[in-house]
Amino acid sequence: MTSPTSVAVRRYFFVVAALLPLLFPSLAGAADYPSRAISLIVPYGAGGTTDISARRLAALAEPLLGQPVVVENRPGGGGINAMRGLAAGKADGYAVIATTSSPLFVTPALRPVGYDPIADFTSLMNYSGPYHGVLVRADSPYRSLDELLGAAAAGKRLTYGTAGALSGPRLTFTALARKTSADLQHVPFSSASSVTAALLGGHIDIGLVPAYRDMVRGERLRLLAVLDDSRDPDFPAVPTLTDAGYAIEFPSIVGLMVPRGVPAERVERLRAAFAEAAASEAFARDMDKLSQPVRILSGEQMDEVIQRNLAVYRSLAEELKR
Repeated sequence: MTSPTSVAVRRYFFVVAALLPLLFPSLAGAADYPSRAISLIVPYGAGGTTDISARRLAALAEPLLGQPVVVENRPGGGGINAMRGLAAGKADGYAVIATTSSPLFVTPALRPVGYDPIADFTSLMNYSGPYHGVLVRADSPYRSLDELLGAAAAGKRLTYGTAGALSGPRLTFTALARKTSADLQHVPFSSASSVTAALLGGHIDIGLVPAYRDMVRGERLRLLAVLDDSRDPDFPAVPTLTDAGYAIEFPSIVGLMVPRGVPAERVERLRAAFAEAAASEAFARDMDKLSQPVRILSGEQMDEVIQRNLAVYRSLAEELKR
């Protein structure tokens, strides 16, 4: 027979257990998170480099989180639609986005997007950032960036393609044309692969695209310069735009974010799992097959890149209006 004392003790512990989440909110859900599948949102279509890298990262993070990480493609608006949807969604740690430079600091610098890249999100980490090259066909008469820009400044109208009318590479090259008085006509495409196909087919003169390593090594394309803030280690002799004397760059990032308000312990759980996955040899091998670098930055470092370049692109947007 149960004694009154044991019943009272049981009731006491039941009440304490029920009150713990109220007394210590940080403990609520900490031990059992995640308890179901996590969505990893890719704001672009299937088959691109962001999609493929995110899927591999998800597969490597799954055993570390103990739950499935399901990739969901939500294309539209150059990444803006998915970012806006995530910002308005639940801040419970069950939705993560793999996002890139354009919806983080390029488009928000040009027009209202319905979210604040810093205030509405918490950055988990940056895991990549493909180099973007200034490319011509291997049989092009232009063997250097100076030759190309010199011809365009002397009256030769050249066309260049990018993956989007408001993409970072497009704005970077627009600024370059302004600086050099080069006659460069932009042709927007829906994807980097479409730009490459048009370049190889002779439909445009210049392509500003990532994932060019195999085409250059196979002597189908020629790399004249790199748009990024550092040289591509695969082609260390090829200058950046800044190295070439033009003081312009397009820093490319690919990172993970969650909506602002996700409990701190859940943020740290996600950070730890994805960071371990991104630092693995398996991920490095997969990224090498994609001709993509692994660039790991902390959440704080990722925020610094976003803030710094929001200012740069806002200034550039103002300059281009004049």
